[in-house]
Amino acid sequence: MGVGLPVDFREFAEAYPAVEVDGFLRIWSPVPGGEEEYVEGVRYGLDVLRDLRESGDTGGYTVYPEPGGLLPWGESLEGDVFYWRTAGRDPGQWPVVAGGRNGAWWECAGGMLAFLVGVVDGTAERAELPDGVLGPAASVVLLGS
Repeated sequence: MGVGLPVDFREFAEAYPAVEVDGFLRIWSPVPGGEEEYVEGVRYGLDVLRDLRESGDTGGYTVYPEPGGLLPWGESLEGDVFYWRTAGRDPGQWPVVAGGRNGAWWECAGGMLAFLVGVVDGTAERAELPDGVLGPAASVVLLGS
């Protein structure tokens, strides 16, 4: 993809296949031999984001590979998409940006895992994410294992 990914994501991807949390949120993860499929999924997500940008629906965010552009890493089954904002040279410092299904955009400092933990424990911005999902009793299903 032409970019190094955050360490927390790389470590997650080495330990787990794609996962679905609480029947709501999916975190994409390449599996050995399926890296091309993973990259194609990310490219598709970027194409969708470019279409949104052309219609003015990205909250002012740009699309990777533009400087500071958004790079998708997951989605909800209700149409929310989760990105890194590729700001700066250190992927470990990239904030998470969420694009809500109803047009809201919000940003959370910290990486993917910090965002997920914050959503689960209630310390991260949830904006349009529905109540009753992604709480302390969330279920996790491994996909593609």
